[in-house]
Amino acid sequence: MGFRRSPQPFLFLLSKSRVVRHKHRGVNFASGGAGLLEITGKSLKVVTLTEQIQQFITVRNNLTASMGLEATETMFSKSIFSISIGSNDIFGYFLTNSTIPKQQFIAILMSQYEAYIKALYGLGARKFGIISVPPIGCCPSQRIFNPTGGCLEGQNDFARVFHSALGTLMSKLSSELPKMKYSLGNTYEMTMNVIQNPRTFNFENVDTACCGTGRLNAELPCTATANLCTKRTNYLFWDLFHPTHAAARLAAVTLYDGPTRFVTPINFHQLVEDY
Repeated sequence: MGFRRSPQPFLFLLSKSRVVRHKHRGVNFASGGAGLLEITGKSLKVVTLTEQIQQFITVRNNLTASMGLEATETMFSKSIFSISIGSNDIFGYFLTNSTIPKQQFIAILMSQYEAYIKALYGLGARKFGIISVPPIGCCPSQRIFNPTGGCLEGQNDFARVFHSALGTLMSKLSSELPKMKYSLGNTYEMTMNVIQNPRTFNFENVDTACCGTGRLNAELPCTATANLCTKRTNYLFWDLFHPTHAAARLAAVTLYDGPTRFVTPINFHQLVEDY
C-alpha cells in the first residue's frame, strides 16, 4: 500500500496527540492469541476482539474531536479494516476436546464474526480486508502428533469449513450493508499451494520449524537456546506456529495482487482503489 512500515500499535498511540499525528498511517489493534470467542487466549491475557473494538472507539473519538465527525467518517470510509482471526478458536476447540459438533461450532464463530463486522460498520468501517484460517493442521506444532509427520486433516477440515462459511457470511453482509466492500483471502489455498509446490516458491522445507526444539523443531517454542536453521528464507515456518518473513511477504503480495483463486471477490489492491 506504499507505507514504509506497519501501523503503530494502539497502546503506543494512546495519547490524542499521537493518534492525530499518525492518523494517515493506520493503527494496529491486533493481539496475538486472541479469537472470535471471548474465552480464546484468556490464559494468555490477550486483548479480546471486543476490547480491540473499544480501543478503536477511543481512536474514533479522538479523531472526531480533532477533525470533526464528517472528516473522520470520510477517512474511515476509505480505510481498510484488516482482520485475521479464527485459528486460535479452532486450536482451542481441539485442545479442550470439545464435543460441540463441527458445523455448530463454526456457526457460533460466524455469529460472533457477524456481530463484530456489524459493530465496525456501525462505527464507520466500509472496506474489510479479511484473512481466513490457514491449514492449521500443517503447522509443525500439529505435525508432531502425526506419526508420519504429515498434516492433521481433522484440523484442516475445520479450516476449510471455516473459510466456506466466512465466504457465505461476507457475501451476505455485503448485500445487506450499503457501501460495504470486502476482500477475502483464502490463506488455506495459498498455504497448501506452497506446501504442494515448495520449489516454485524457493522453499526447501515446509514441514519443519526453522527455530525450536525436538521433533520437527516443534516440540518447544523458539528461545535463545533453541536449534536454528542456517537459512530461514528456505523455510515456510519460523517456529512451531508462525510463518517466516519470506512466507509472510509471499502471503502479503498474494493478498494484494493475487487472482480470485486466492482472494475474492476482489484482491486487496482493488479494494484499496475502489471508491
